[in-house]
Amino acid sequence: MSDMADLTATELLGLFAAGSASPVDAVQACIRRIGAVDDQLNAVLVLLADDALASARESERRWRDGTARPLEGVPYGLKDIIATAGVPTTGGSALYRANVPDTDAALAARLAEAGGVRLAKLHTFEFASGGADNRTFGPCRNPWDTSRTTGGSSSGSGAAVAAGEVPLAIGTDTGGSIRIPAAYCGITGLKPTFGRVPRHGVMGLSWTLDHAGPMVRSVADAALMLGVIAGRDPRDPTSSARPVPDYVPALAASARGMVLGRPRGWFEDKLQPEVAEAFERSVGELVAGGMTVVDVELPDVELWDVAGWSVMYPEALSLHGGHMHDIESRDAMHAGMLTTAPFVQASDYLLGLRYRRIAQEQLETAMQGVAALVTPAAISVAPPLGAISSTGDSADWLLDATRPSMPFNYTGNPALCLPAGLVDGLPVSVQLVGRPHDESTLFTLGAAYQATTDHHTVRPGLLAGV
Repeated sequence: MSDMADLTATELLGLFAAGSASPVDAVQACIRRIGAVDDQLNAVLVLLADDALASARESERRWRDGTARPLEGVPYGLKDIIATAGVPTTGGSALYRANVPDTDAALAARLAEAGGVRLAKLHTFEFASGGADNRTFGPCRNPWDTSRTTGGSSSGSGAAVAAGEVPLAIGTDTGGSIRIPAAYCGITGLKPTFGRVPRHGVMGLSWTLDHAGPMVRSVADAALMLGVIAGRDPRDPTSSARPVPDYVPALAASARGMVLGRPRGWFEDKLQPEVAEAFERSVGELVAGGMTVVDVELPDVELWDVAGWSVMYPEALSLHGGHMHDIESRDAMHAGMLTTAPFVQASDYLLGLRYRRIAQEQLETAMQGVAALVTPAAISVAPPLGAISSTGDSADWLLDATRPSMPFNYTGNPALCLPAGLVDGLPVSVQLVGRPHDESTLFTLGAAYQATTDHHTVRPGLLAGV
């Protein structure tokens, strides 16, 4: 058996069911991996080893008794903007170092109720909007090259899953904060449909753009995890009351003959040349897997991006304006957002909200006759921590990095990030975008891609000899 820390959740559950390994074995393997690599990564802010081992022993009992739940005994980590009762939730900020919630976030409670074993709270950019160089906790480093960023803001979730510290993690995504670190770290990340996963207990950045979702090693794990965390919670009035389907059967459905739409232009204009070549290869792999790719038009997508930022900035100021008195102590990107937000006029914000329905209708029209859209998931490989854009300007980096992702935060459509190979030893990824509440189709497509490629199984060189 390979190191259990490198297995997917689905693989671990198979071993547990067969009695070939135990949840305690899995937790201990993850603890060893954290001890071996996290001093190089800084992905784990709080390690809950004793609690996790106690939960794992309870999971062992349930497997013996035949009462195992969907995630029974699988270790997971939570981005540290997600409330955990009795455990610090800092938001990546010195302001909340002593913050210990009384109640779990809705999705955290659901993971525990499903038998998951909470092992760690994970690094985040400050308040999910600060930069890679976190003033309070330092930078989180990319396991593929520790001189490079993980992207963010779900920095620790991306690094921890890629490095085998946990097989499952939760990230959040307001403009790309699940998909950017998933792309840079070579893992699978899902931004579900807006409202599909309740955000009760999740520190907010922009209440009309915030999403929470899985960051994992395979599409199968994403389907399993979404089925656990999705569904209405009355404490989040934006959460959807739609019934949660069983996503797992979609993994076995055939994708042969399905049509994907490729919107070029905006999504491909700024690609690094090597990333553009890799994207062409991934499109070819989808076609080789029996899918058809056709060009589609999204003529106003650049307006969606502008509108998304026009909404995010004032909503972030509304939620975090209390930090303005101490702005010099905030991380640069968070401070920049708060100081820029007052210059967004109320009329622009309201126009951004009103225009969303037009954007959604344009996307719906473009998707007629196709199962999903296919785009690059990131325009570049992970940049160096010290130079996160060609100009060194973090704001420019952010606008470019979110180019493939922000439009779908704005429309609220689900989007799945899949590893698609390496460029000069660094991961590149492809993004599939679906119709609202049609994550099942994305799982069918993504599972088919991962059945015919092995990109998602490649591990960082950092793990060699660990």
